[in-house]
Amino acid sequence: MNEQFPPFTSFDPISNGTAAEERCIVGECHDGNRKIAFQGNLNDTLWEMLPRLNTTHAFVNLGWDHLFPPKTQFDFSCAIQDFERHHPDIQVYLITHPPHIRTLSDPLTTFDATKMKCDIKVLDRTSLNKNVPYNWYWDVKHVLSILNEEYNHRLVETVCPIMMGMPRRSRLL
Repeated sequence: MNEQFPPFTSFDPISNGTAAEERCIVGECHDGNRKIAFQGNLNDTLWEMLPRLNTTHAFVNLGWDHLFPPKTQFDFSCAIQDFERHHPDIQVYLITHPPHIRTLSDPLTTFDATKMKCDIKVLDRTSLNKNVPYNWYWDVKHVLSILNEEYNHRLVETVCPIMMGMPRRSRLL
């Protein structure tokens, strides 16, 4: 992360005496005009970045499912629980991967939250995809907007649960 941008500087570009023009333009920040203020993995990001951003909710995942199988996600649950214990104002959810297209009709392919080492909140996208048509996928792993829309609704319902009782059209922001 570039030190010229929040959370390492004010969200107001001129409040700290530095004019916005001194920042590199987003998309054009390169080694010659930026200073790295933070580098790290997911755990570092949880501990170093989320508290600085005044975060209320975070949906985290270790990364690509072929690199981080479910057992790794289950193990990471304790890191999430430890973080929440130290930052009780930030609700952290493990967000699961959408299932691979070849597993859509397999009832045995589910995310089993009971296998997690520690008890944490989970936003399970696996269950949302059960028995959806194959043409709702762009390719073997990527879903089309119809499923992304449902994922987004679930995220909003998680952050703003009062909206759950409203008709679907009224819930759209």
